[in-house]
Amino acid sequence: MNVEKRAIRQRLREQRRALSAQTVEVVGRAVHEQLLRFPPYTTAVSVIAYIAHENEVPTAGLLDEAACSGRSLFLPRSIPIGLVRWRPGEPLTVGCGGVCEPAQGVATRPELPAVALLPVVGWEMRGGRLGRGGGFYDRLFAELTAEITRVGLAYEFQECPELPRDPWDISLDYVITERRIVRCVGSAPSLQKGGLQWI
Repeated sequence: MNVEKRAIRQRLREQRRALSAQTVEVVGRAVHEQLLRFPPYTTAVSVIAYIAHENEVPTAGLLDEAACSGRSLFLPRSIPIGLVRWRPGEPLTVGCGGVCEPAQGVATRPELPAVALLPVVGWEMRGGRLGRGGGFYDRLFAELTAEITRVGLAYEFQECPELPRDPWDISLDYVITERRIVRCVGSAPSLQKGGLQWI
């Protein structure tokens, strides 16, 4: 494992673990509200999400909303690696790294257009993402179409000026924090749209 990545990941995870439950809840609501007005999300027929772990940006409300809206909801499964269609209330099991994942179901590809909401430990404006450390999403997205919009759900404090990158690291298309939506690809100018700051 890249030593620099490991050091950055450890520092940021310690900061995240120290957050109060109230802070995590407030950030989760703010990110959720922005996502509900985010065009790639509102037009998606499939949503790839995750079960939050270790004070990651919470997703419980997002999972409920996606399922109630009639979209197909997918969660990642580590062994065998893939995406499993899931609905809130269906059984979960503890997978790699202590993260909850579907206990049953067959891996399948999501219908398009799709948006993937990814957990973040660190992020940068160019789309670099530091994840949980197992390389799961790098392997997963190497097998999926590039047409799936990749969105990191993150805290503002997790922004890094620059992150070490390996050739196999996937990039984010957008990052949504409690304060803004950041466009990571291209060099689109900052603008206000619907009360949100787009960068």
